[in-house]
Amino acid sequence: MQTEKDRYAGVYEQIPTSHYLTGSRGGTYYTGDYKIGLNFYSLSHNLSSWLSNSTEGAPPLDTLKAIRLAKKAGFDSVDVTAYYIPGYHNTAMPAVPDETIFAYARSIKELCAEIGIAVSGTGIKNDFADPSAERRKLDIQRAKYWIDVAAAMGAPVIRLFTGEIPGDLLNSTWEAIAQERIVPALRECAEYGALQGVKIGMQNHGDMASTADQVVRILQWADHPNIGVVNDTGCYKTFGDRTGIGYSWYDDIEAVLPYTINFQVKKKPTAPDTDITVDLDELFTRIRHSNYRGYIPLETLWTNQDADHPNTLPEPPFAQIREFLDQVRAAAERTKTRYAK
Repeated sequence: MQTEKDRYAGVYEQIPTSHYLTGSRGGTYYTGDYKIGLNFYSLSHNLSSWLSNSTEGAPPLDTLKAIRLAKKAGFDSVDVTAYYIPGYHNTAMPAVPDETIFAYARSIKELCAEIGIAVSGTGIKNDFADPSAERRKLDIQRAKYWIDVAAAMGAPVIRLFTGEIPGDLLNSTWEAIAQERIVPALRECAEYGALQGVKIGMQNHGDMASTADQVVRILQWADHPNIGVVNDTGCYKTFGDRTGIGYSWYDDIEAVLPYTINFQVKKKPTAPDTDITVDLDELFTRIRHSNYRGYIPLETLWTNQDADHPNTLPEPPFAQIREFLDQVRAAAERTKTRYAK
């Protein structure tokens, strides 16, 4: 039976990750501290209840209160995904007044300054691989708008996706679509972001950027100093595969480290509905062998089958989030000396 990844074998030939790892550990092993952040998608169910005025499911939690709770939990920074700014829309420009949105962004910046927590980034949903030129044009327009919001919020990085695997890929090649659709869109956003002081963080998301090879090649083709990578530790896999089971995801994480400007560290390196959990010691050892010194935001995800799903809890899942934060901090501390050369 033909699998999805078999279907795409004729349109994408992967350069082995080992090609990008040659000489990757030539520097000094880092033994300092890292600042750990919270990506607000970890609270997506509660924040979405607030935005939709829902009285069912997860208890509502507004973005400003979430920032205070993140500070109380011991995080050094927050990654305030734009989804949780009132007025955001995934596929359209905002329908609420601009000043309403920008005032809210400024209130985020002011609150973070007041309580002493950094804004490490933000992000939107976009699809630069879509076959529709009009859709891609709209998403570039949306990205520029939210770059302005990111600047008002004080976010140094905005996450953008490359795009979902398009339906017409089998009539072309991965390389052609990446160069003709994704690269020009990213470059245009990078030019605009540079004017606002906001870097573009291209996130690998198990889509058109599923492998380290795809990430690096897109970056090289875009060839812009204002683009880096949001290194998503849970989304490396064989192109077209549903999960990363059996894939050497730690090698891909390491191969992309020279280009990394932000992170999303997840509990599971494959998919949320699998049983494989991240080896945090292995992850931090790889990071410490690199020159990365930025924030390391974590992101917790749930499936509907999880016993501790936010929809079943009487309050936002900060106990579970703090537990993962404690595990991340412990691994960061252990690897300061354990693997040092």
